[in-house]
Amino acid sequence: MSETMFAFIKALTATILIAEISGAFALGISTLFLLALHVSVEGVFFWSVEALVSAAVVYICSLFFIRALTYERAAARGEA
Repeated sequence: MSETMFAFIKALTATILIAEISGAFALGISTLFLLALHVSVEGVFFWSVEALVSAAVVYICSLFFIRALTYERAAARGEA
């Protein structure tokens, strides 16, 4: 049981680090792209694109968490 909890903590930690890096990169790129198109920062279009990018990052990070947790559980059992 403790191996499973340790695997969960390791997978969660890795996911948080990946989320911070990928979130900052994705939001930065989308902001630069929108500002290059001269989209106003106060506009609804700007913030809706930012919200969609944030949702995509959360989804991709959840997929990463599932894969990381599967790997860490297999490693804890000695299968990896």
